[in-house]
Amino acid sequence: MWWMLLLLTPVAFAQTQSDLKAIQDLDEELPTYNDYQSSEDEININRQGRNYQPPKKIVHFTTIVNSGTQMGAVNAGVPVRNLEDNKNYTLSRNSYIRYFNLEDENGFKYIQNKNGTVTWRILSRYVEPIKGELAMYEPPLKYTPAPDNIVRAEYDTKLSIPPEFSFYAGVAQGDYMAKLFNDTTISNGNTTQYGMHFFTQWRLPIKVGAVLHFEQTAYDGGKIKYTAPSFGPQFKTKEFEILGQPLRFQTQFRVSPLARVQAERPTGSITQKFNSADLLSSIERPIQNSWGEFVIGVFYQAQWLNMKDQSNTSTLQASNETNKSFGLSFAQVFQ
Repeated sequence: MWWMLLLLTPVAFAQTQSDLKAIQDLDEELPTYNDYQSSEDEININRQGRNYQPPKKIVHFTTIVNSGTQMGAVNAGVPVRNLEDNKNYTLSRNSYIRYFNLEDENGFKYIQNKNGTVTWRILSRYVEPIKGELAMYEPPLKYTPAPDNIVRAEYDTKLSIPPEFSFYAGVAQGDYMAKLFNDTTISNGNTTQYGMHFFTQWRLPIKVGAVLHFEQTAYDGGKIKYTAPSFGPQFKTKEFEILGQPLRFQTQFRVSPLARVQAERPTGSITQKFNSADLLSSIERPIQNSWGEFVIGVFYQAQWLNMKDQSNTSTLQASNETNKSFGLSFAQVFQ
């Protein structure tokens, strides 16, 4: 037994004294792979076509609720999941939501209701955080709520007086002319009149304005011509409806110090000057057009004449005889 131990001792000593330098040099020349780690792209490429899914770390709901909240914006048409009936719904309009900072392992954000409960969840890619935008908001220094009973006064900020151009055409009944020339055959004639009207645009029931007018009436086939430029005030009511048609009344009172009659009579040519007073009333139907209003109406006018600058003696007795006329009127109001 002892002699066997004596024989092995020299051999073991010889091995410990052997030279291992060549093996160490060879080991240093070989490449090492201990520090190499695959990238995420390489891992995804290697996993293509495999059913393997890496394990996910479950995020508990209590952890999500305790992660704090922030505001976000969500566009219309985005699907959201109802946690109570486990069904998907679609937002009908753009919305602002308050959601919890931490999402679950499947990438869902949980929406906080106004009362603090949670009923909905949404994929994170549909939520746009607006924390930066809200940080730039500065509340007003002072805020006064608007009163519930706001009283608005209707009034004109400017005096608007749009022009109106009018044309009248009709027949005349010259009772005064027939008595003036002592000839009943000349009591009828034709009249044409032109006017420029101006009206205020206030909201009162009756509008006030002014009128410049020119009348030309012919009797006895044109042998007797009456002309008169006149002016005066006029009044127009607001529109009212009859059988669904908008209508209004207009009245004007005009005076003329330059009225005159030129007549060709068997005894010669006669010119007579007058002071005239005219009262014209009409009912109008306005029609809207591209310039403003086109107005169609019917009119009636009564005319009182007073002779002046009389050079010849007349036996005409004073009376209340008037010249009357009626017909159609047309006007364009520019607004």
